[in-house]
Amino acid sequence: MTVTQRELAGLKPKKNAYYVWDNTRTRGTGRLGLKVYPGGRKTFVYRYYRDGKPVFISIGDFPKVSLSDARERIERFSDMLMQGMDPKSELERQERQKQKEIEEQQAKGSIEELFKSYVAQMKKDGKRTHQSVYRALEKEVYPFIPPETKACDVTTKDLIWALSHMVNRGALTQCNRVRSYLHAAFNHGLNHDYDPANYQKHSKFALLSNPVSLVRIQKSAERVGQRFLSYPELREFMHDIEHEVEGVRASPVMRALLLLCIHTGGQRPYELAASKWEAINWEEKTLLVVADVSKNKRDHLLPLTDTAMDLFRQIKSYSEGNPYIFPHTRDLSKHIRLDSLSQVIARYREDHPHFEHFIPRDLRRTCKTLMGEIGISKELRDRIQNHAMNDVSSKHYDRYDYLSEKRRALEAWEVRLLGVDQDDSNVVPLRG
Repeated sequence: MTVTQRELAGLKPKKNAYYVWDNTRTRGTGRLGLKVYPGGRKTFVYRYYRDGKPVFISIGDFPKVSLSDARERIERFSDMLMQGMDPKSELERQERQKQKEIEEQQAKGSIEELFKSYVAQMKKDGKRTHQSVYRALEKEVYPFIPPETKACDVTTKDLIWALSHMVNRGALTQCNRVRSYLHAAFNHGLNHDYDPANYQKHSKFALLSNPVSLVRIQKSAERVGQRFLSYPELREFMHDIEHEVEGVRASPVMRALLLLCIHTGGQRPYELAASKWEAINWEEKTLLVVADVSKNKRDHLLPLTDTAMDLFRQIKSYSEGNPYIFPHTRDLSKHIRLDSLSQVIARYREDHPHFEHFIPRDLRRTCKTLMGEIGISKELRDRIQNHAMNDVSSKHYDRYDYLSEKRRALEAWEVRLLGVDQDDSNVVPLRG
């Protein structure tokens, strides 16, 4: 017979535990019972038979679980039996699945792990900006998206919130840079889980899409650089740097680096700063920017003019015994930091307010422009500045170093820099 809540409440403990069953008069669906312990505890159980033997599933203690709640809870077990399933085995399977899902959720990589994985890949690929990229992500993202946040839980709205703070402080260019870093990082995460190299030993990011894709770029900040120094401005700047006039606050090594960037036709400061003395051939008067240093990951053979050679000789005493041409002032295992270059230019502008604003990159544009004014072809200027040549012939077939053409062009450029009159015979365009 069926039992009532009052009857169950009135049951008294006995010397041995015993059961009271709720008879629903339905066969094959199991039965709800109450087990009464000698100590007075009462617990609902569900009993059914498997291979002729009773199997019990605990439901909960009475009266915390009421009779009506217990009857409702066992309905799903009865349904399982009716469908030919084993309720206890199914409960165990569901518990294993739940635990697996918890473990998978815990194993999902955080946004901090995503950033570190992306930057590690940048370093592996030889991207020299990997440290500055990570610093920017730390600075601009973590205050608004906690680093422990799962990468797959980061939404487009979260990212817009973080980027909007850069827009509000007027840092539109920085906003676009960080957006591009984020977009690349999430693309890295999308591909990460499908790489067999990462399958067993790394966190999974479980990304289904890139949340940065819908975030708009601040187009007003994307202006093509136009600033280049006129020839008189360049001559004045070089004179001040070379002769250490009052108001130029820079070390001899930093002065040499600036002058060499100009005398070599606008080389990237990093490619000079990260080069070692072994890269200079003193007899042939060349500098080999090796692939590990070169931005386009190809060796770049650069002819050196007499002025450039003199500058290298002058600074050799400052790095005596150090492999780097421009060594770090404190850590001799590293080359000089390039943020120092920006600081020198900033101080120079501060001390020379008549100068129109310019930054280190504008010196490269200045060389490119002024070399064009004296008749050096664009293709030869591109080769001097070590631009990537993306046409099929240059990428796959042309291995000629154009050393003699680059040397004659840089000699013509030196004549111009030194203020000596030149004629057309000093300029040799690229051969066809």
